Amino acid sequence: MTSALAAVARGSGRRLRTRARLIEAARRIAATRGIEATPISEITEEAGVGVGSFYNHFATKEKLLEAVISDTFEAHGAALDRIHEGKDDIAEILAQNIRLTVRMVDHDPIWGWFAVRTGLYAPQLQSSLGGRLERDLRRGFDAGRFASYDERTTVAAFGGALLGVMRTKLEGELPRDADRFLAEELLRLLGLSPEEAAEIAGRRLPPVTRLIAEVAAARSASVAAGK
Repeated sequence: MTSALAAVARGSGRRLRTRARLIEAARRIAATRGIEATPISEITEEAGVGVGSFYNHFATKEKLLEAVISDTFEAHGAALDRIHEGKDDIAEILAQNIRLTVRMVDHDPIWGWFAVRTGLYAPQLQSSLGGRLERDLRRGFDAGRFASYDERTTVAAFGGALLGVMRTKLEGELPRDADRFLAEELLRLLGLSPEEAAEIAGRRLPPVTRLIAEVAAARSASVAAGK
C-alpha cells in the first residue's frame, strides 16, 4: 500500500470511529435524560470529539438520532437472526427472541431504557425489529403454526406488550422470569394450546452473553461498512 493510500485508509478509519463514538454518546444520553433538549455541544463532549466533527457526520441532531435508532435495533435484530440460524420451529424462534430481548434490559439497562423511550413509533424501530417480527409471524401463519390474524395488528400488539414488560422490568416491578411468562402468553394469543405454549416458552435459552457478543459484532460490521 502506498503512503497516500495508507493515509486515506487511516483517515477513513478515524472518521468511522468518530461516527461510532457520536452514536454511542447519543444512545447513552437518549436513554438517561433524553436527547431532544440536549445541545449538540453536550453530545460531542460526551463522545469526546469536537463540535465541528459532529457536522462532518450529521446535518442535524435529528439525523443523529435516526442513525442511533437504526444502529441499535438493526444490530439487535441481526444478532437474533444469527443466533437462530438453522432452527425450524418458528414458535420457538419467536418465543426466544421475545425472551432474549426482555432479558437484555437486565444486562444493559441503558439499551433497555433507550428502547423503551424511543417507543413504537420510530420508523427505524418498525423497519428493523418490527419488520423481522412481521416476517416471523407471516412464516408461522403460512405454515399453519399460528392462528391467522391481521399481521399489522398483531405486530402492534406484540410490540406494545414487549415494550411494556421491558419498562416495568427496568422499574424493578416484575419477577426475574417475566420474559418466560410474556412469551407464553403471546404464543397462546397466536393459537397454541396452554400446554404447548408453556413448554416452548420454558425451553432452554441461548445465553444472553451470546446475544450481546453478536450485537457487538453486528455493530462492528456496520461501522466497518460505513453505515
